[in-house]
Amino acid sequence: MDLEKLEKLNDLKAKGVITEAEFQQQKEKILNEADLTKVSVGNSSATLDFNDVKTYGMFMHLAQFCAFILPVLGWVVPLVMWFSRKDDAHIDQQGRIIFNWILSALIYGFVSLILMFIVIGIPMLFALIVCNIVFVIMGALRAKDGIIKNYPLTIRFFSVNES
Repeated sequence: MDLEKLEKLNDLKAKGVITEAEFQQQKEKILNEADLTKVSVGNSSATLDFNDVKTYGMFMHLAQFCAFILPVLGWVVPLVMWFSRKDDAHIDQQGRIIFNWILSALIYGFVSLILMFIVIGIPMLFALIVCNIVFVIMGALRAKDGIIKNYPLTIRFFSVNES
């Protein structure tokens, strides 16, 4: 909840600038806005703030798991998330990291499919799936900690300023 907004709103009501009905309507809007940006985790008082760039970066990485629902969503969802907040330097770097990996994984997957004709492609494809799951989780944890670092085995298509 944004306390400053509520205080300003209360001041406007006290000065007679807005009516009680307008006050209640705006108060409800502010409270609902706060509820949409924070989600409680279990019974604890901890919250995840979706406006925080580190949390947003973490969810960008985890959005790659949408590929298990529909394969194209694994790159469309992170792409939309990246472009919607690309003006933030941290989000831009995380988006570059994600798409370096997605393009690398596509190349590795294509090579694995070709090598399936000589049998070695089958274990390579399995290893790629395992690496994808592990690397996405590692990337999400790093993003939450504010660390900017490419996934292992990534071909660097986009330059990333690693920290």
